[in-house]
Amino acid sequence: MKLEVKPSQVDEKELLKEVKKFYNDSLRGVYYAPFNINSKNFMHIPEETEEWFEKLADLLSDAAKVSEKGSHELAVECFKILYELIDKMQDGDDIVFADEYGTWMIPADEKVFIRAFLISLSAVSSPEEFVEGAIPLLKRDSRESLHNKVYKTAVEVANGEQKKALESAIKTLKIKVKIDLPGAKRR
Repeated sequence: MKLEVKPSQVDEKELLKEVKKFYNDSLRGVYYAPFNINSKNFMHIPEETEEWFEKLADLLSDAAKVSEKGSHELAVECFKILYELIDKMQDGDDIVFADEYGTWMIPADEKVFIRAFLISLSAVSSPEEFVEGAIPLLKRDSRESLHNKVYKTAVEVANGEQKKALESAIKTLKIKVKIDLPGAKRR
């Protein structure tokens, strides 16, 4: 299945630098703009928070474009950094500020990015490395009502050994996954 990413030029040499700078800026609090939340302003989202999600979407999109071009190692490196940052944001690190926030605020279809990451991960990884990269996405998808269908995508793009390793890890870790195949058992 072909990714649905609008074609444009991505400077591959600069992308990883940009991703690392964004990661470091995020951890330094560049996008963190707290305010005293009350019953009148609880819906307010600071400009910095909106900017962070927009920049995140742009970088994920660029990584997907790099993946589509076949530069899988670079794509994987960029995606890993960005998904680690997303995990830190969701764990409550002072990266962005709002009464409620999450990956639902990414102004793009995250399924496209997840597919690109898993395609590149499958292309350059051992079964163990594939599982290590896929498990955090599967766990997050499990917590988020399985809306990104990470399991389905991972199974579609993984090779035979990667699938076996993934199934074993899912069973061992008791991760809830959604199986969309006719007659398949639900977990």
